[in-house]
Amino acid sequence: MKVSIVRGGGVAGLVTVTTVDSASLTPDDDAELRARVERAGLSGAPERPEPPEGRPDRFDYELTVEDGGRVLTTRAREGDLPGPLRALISYVTSLPGRQERVGPPG
Repeated sequence: MKVSIVRGGGVAGLVTVTTVDSASLTPDDDAELRARVERAGLSGAPERPEPPEGRPDRFDYELTVEDGGRVLTTRAREGDLPGPLRALISYVTSLPGRQERVGPPG
């Protein structure tokens, strides 16, 4: 399983991409990642539509889960993140072995 989180927006408009591949995780972290993806409702959810325009100082998120040939993507604004999705983002961005890159907007 591979989980990618793209966070963009905010005052500076920078884009941060955080990616974690379960193959690089311990068995416990892999199991926890899968459980959090399941709780977030991404394991079978269709792609959510692009959210309406929001406030420019807030962040937008795009989460993509690749697992077994399936690719699931969802998008949400910072203020609209449900608790389980927020918990998944927090977990992925704190995992050892994650890859991060920051770039300019666009």
